[in-house]
Amino acid sequence: MSTFELKMPKLGESVTEGTIGKWLKQPGDAVKKYDLLVEVQTDKVNTEIPSEVDGTLREVKVKEGETVAVGTPLAVFEIADGAQPTAQTAPAEAKSAPAVAEPPSAKPAEAPQAQAAPGRPTTPPAATSTPAPSAPTAPRPDADVRATPAVRKLAAEHGVDLSQIEGTGLNGRVSRQDVEQYVAQASARPSAPAARPSAPPRAAAEGDELVPLTQMRKAIANAMVLSKSTIPHAAAMVEVDWSAVAAFRAHVKDSFKDREGFELTYLPFAMKAVCLALRKNPLVNASWTDKGVLITKAINLGVAISLEDEGLVVPVVKNADELSITGLARAVRDLATRARSKKLTLPDFDGGTFTVNNGGTFGTYLSYPIVNPGQAAIMTTEAIGKRVVVVDDETIGIRTMGNMVISFDHRVMDGATAARFMRDVKAWIQAVDPSNVSLG
Repeated sequence: MSTFELKMPKLGESVTEGTIGKWLKQPGDAVKKYDLLVEVQTDKVNTEIPSEVDGTLREVKVKEGETVAVGTPLAVFEIADGAQPTAQTAPAEAKSAPAVAEPPSAKPAEAPQAQAAPGRPTTPPAATSTPAPSAPTAPRPDADVRATPAVRKLAAEHGVDLSQIEGTGLNGRVSRQDVEQYVAQASARPSAPAARPSAPPRAAAEGDELVPLTQMRKAIANAMVLSKSTIPHAAAMVEVDWSAVAAFRAHVKDSFKDREGFELTYLPFAMKAVCLALRKNPLVNASWTDKGVLITKAINLGVAISLEDEGLVVPVVKNADELSITGLARAVRDLATRARSKKLTLPDFDGGTFTVNNGGTFGTYLSYPIVNPGQAAIMTTEAIGKRVVVVDDETIGIRTMGNMVISFDHRVMDGATAARFMRDVKAWIQAVDPSNVSLG
């Protein structure tokens, strides 16, 4: 008998480490090649690593909850002499994934950890902390810096010189997380002596429970800090009469479910309205850079999907404007199903240009969403239900109503632009009719 050592695979161009979520096999278990062994969490995706050999799991080297670098030994197997393991690769979906150029959901990127998790290989301080802009360790020409095109684009958007950042990635590569933490730290640095220091953390009292931060929670936290510290937010709300959509849904309810196997919700209608309104108001489908406002031709809608208390993710429906109502419904269902079964891959988060959130499913009447960094706006649909309202002919009626809220980057657009966009979204929703709208 001989042994085989399973190592942490590389799960994408910009991913340099992963956190062990749960071991699906235990020492002593017989394992077949391609059996799922362990859940691994990164700042972008959760995935399951399969076995590369037939054999017996003899030793688990990394405990659940520990974060380790790519290439770190995870487990040892006992295999038959002469057995040939498969090549050390990431899961097929993630293997060929390009670097992610998004935001959190909803999606969101993770800041490097301040302390090494148990079991993580120690590294010199220079590799785990980001220096201040005024004191770079070793200036380098920007062209000589190891970074992906997506990271260079992010740095350009924030006016950051990559040569000022010490990369924490493989072979000194500057990662998206390095840039985001650099920007967040620069924005949080006091600009005047009068700035107050942050309050110390509250000491735990008896009965309190400390919930360890997951990769996802740290990623969300870092993205939100980056957004609120670098984007001047403004918001607007409109009240929308959904009665026409409600009647349309009632008309096609049974036939749609029989054909598709699931119910038609309000969300695909909101997404369709957003796509049409973005075409009429291209400044909303844009992003801020120091060289100017970049208006994006493609309309790729990020959809915020809640994973309960674990957090949320924001996968992307690519070229959403080319899809019908049914196509949008299918896309959202596919992303939600794979998100909750931890089957999303890096390409699912790539390229978002505008985000739609559907917080109204939890009964919210008004919320204030935070813009995903790299985008100019996010819209949320609030709870939809029957209300007593004054209709156009000045009579009192019962209508299906719901609010919509947009948060936007005030550097990219003014309130009038956001208001025109919301006006167009509202107008399309209120005009939905079987004679002018097709499920496709």
